[in-house]
Amino acid sequence: MKYAGFWRQLFATVIDQAVIFIPSLFIPEAYYYAAVASGKTLEIARYNANVMFLVLILLLFLLYYVFLNGRYGVTLGRRLLNMKLVRLDQPNRDGIGYGKAFARLILFALGSGFLRLSSFAGVPILLGVVVDTAASATVSWLLLDERRRTLLDMIAGTLLVHDPLGKFPNFDPDKLPSAKIRPYAMGLMTFIAMLASVYIGTHR
Repeated sequence: MKYAGFWRQLFATVIDQAVIFIPSLFIPEAYYYAAVASGKTLEIARYNANVMFLVLILLLFLLYYVFLNGRYGVTLGRRLLNMKLVRLDQPNRDGIGYGKAFARLILFALGSGFLRLSSFAGVPILLGVVVDTAASATVSWLLLDERRRTLLDMIAGTLLVHDPLGKFPNFDPDKLPSAKIRPYAMGLMTFIAMLASVYIGTHR
């Protein structure tokens, strides 16, 4: 079983996030300008656009990560970069199951910074910074793990592996150099996440 390396996971994540965020940003903005042109006030149009953005983000995250991971274990980014998400206890099964997929999504949202505890007014700044920084480290842990698993994969019992059915089998981003920079990159990613949480917590 060939494990999916750091670069492969990084590029796939960028593709997947673009698939989710581009329509989530474009559709509400298109609505906003259309609503203003039709006579709605700027405040109402912006409020409706913000609600539309949140609804789209939620629906696309659930559809993309819960349905696709649960049913197939493959997203667009992973398919293009020859990866598949499997269960450690059932590596030949298609998909990891909807329960594991949902739990993994929540952990991913915390670890990637999409949800930050430091952004909530009722949470002490120090607590928010500590939790957000630790959550970020769960994702960047893949830089140190020999099987390139994040801590959320360890918790969920999942693993990203090379998929020979991928669309571009001759492209192997894992051959890019990363071994020497992995510990530094993990430290840098965690430090940036900490700074972001400090900024968010002090400007909320």
